[in-house]
Amino acid sequence: MTRAELFRRAAAVGLLVRTLEPGDGAMRYRFFWADKVPENQSYFGPRDGIHTAKGLRRASDFVAGVEAGRGG
Repeated sequence: MTRAELFRRAAAVGLLVRTLEPGDGAMRYRFFWADKVPENQSYFGPRDGIHTAKGLRRASDFVAGVEAGRGG
């Protein structure tokens, strides 16, 4: 799954994704329920995320799991 596809599929199941690239070579992806966060939601807040994944593969696995759980 590409990064663009991850964001598209996450949005389709109601997830908001925010990212952080701390410089160690691994992008972090933090997931939130889109309907439960304010418009100014960032990686760090104001709300806590429901899951954080290190790397695109783990983030993709999480989204696939949410899709499966929601019948998608």
